[in-house]
Amino acid sequence: MIKFIIFKLNYHLIASLLVIILSFSCVYIYTTVNADAASDQDYIKVPIIMYHSILKSKSGDYTVHPNTLERDLVYIKERGYTSITMQDLISYVYENSPLPEKPIIITFDDGHYNNLSYAVPMLKKYNMKAVISIVGKYTDTFTDTDEANPNYGYLRWKDINELICNGNIEFQNHTYNLHSIGTRKGCMKKKFETKEDYETLLTNDLQKLQEEFIKNTNYTPNTFTYPFGAISKDSIDIIKKLGFKASLSCESGVNHITKNINCLYCLKRNNRPSNISTENFFKGLLE
Repeated sequence: MIKFIIFKLNYHLIASLLVIILSFSCVYIYTTVNADAASDQDYIKVPIIMYHSILKSKSGDYTVHPNTLERDLVYIKERGYTSITMQDLISYVYENSPLPEKPIIITFDDGHYNNLSYAVPMLKKYNMKAVISIVGKYTDTFTDTDEANPNYGYLRWKDINELICNGNIEFQNHTYNLHSIGTRKGCMKKKFETKEDYETLLTNDLQKLQEEFIKNTNYTPNTFTYPFGAISKDSIDIIKKLGFKASLSCESGVNHITKNINCLYCLKRNNRPSNISTENFFKGLLE
C-alpha cells in the first residue's frame, strides 16, 4: 500500500514536470517561430524604376516620351513616394541612417544626353532625385567631339560635373567599355573563360571608369550597374572586392531591404517601356 502511494505520488510529480516542460517547450517554439517571422518581416520595400533614353521623336522598350516620364513622376509623388539615391540606401543599411516612409529609386542607364535635356528639368520641377549610370567609353567619345545632341549623344564630363553640383543626380558605374553584345554579353563571363582571366578583365574595365570619375569629377561611384542585366556568379565577389557597396540588375520586382549588406547586391529594377500607361506600369510596384 505504501509502495503504491509512493508510486502514485511519483507518477503525479513526473506528470506535472512533463506538463511544465512541455509548456516551456511550446512557449519556446512559439517565441522562436515568431522571432523568425518578425526578422523576416523586418524589411522595407524599395521599388527601383529603370529608364534609358527620353525622346520626343521615337519610343520603344528603352525610349520613352518626355510626357510619359512626367506622368510617371507625378504618379509617384501623388502616392506619397520620395525618391532617394543609392547612397541614401547604402547609408540606411550600413549606418542606420533614416529613409523616408515610402522610398523609391529612379534610374537612367547609359548616360544619354537627353537625360539632361528632358529628365533633369522635370526632376527639378518635382524636387526629385535620380541615378544615372554611365558607360565610360561613350562619355569619353562625346567629351572628345564635344557634341551635345539629345537624339544620339551621351553626357560629357563637363555635363556630369554640372549635374553632380546641382544635387538632383547621382552617378554610378555601368562599365567603361563592356556595354555591348558580341562574343560577350555585357560583362558576363564567357563559357570557357577562366575565373582569373575574367577577374582581370572585369577589374581592369570597372577600375578604369572609377579612375576616370576621380580624375574628371573628384567623385567615386559606389554602385555597379550590370549592362543588359547579364550577371555571372563570379562577378559578385569581384564587384565587392573592388569596393562597390551595391549593384543593380535588370530583374523585375520590388526589393526587400534589411540591415544585411548582401541585400544591396543584384537589386531588382523595373524597365519602363513606352507601350503601357503609367497606371498599368506601376500596378503592383507601388502601394
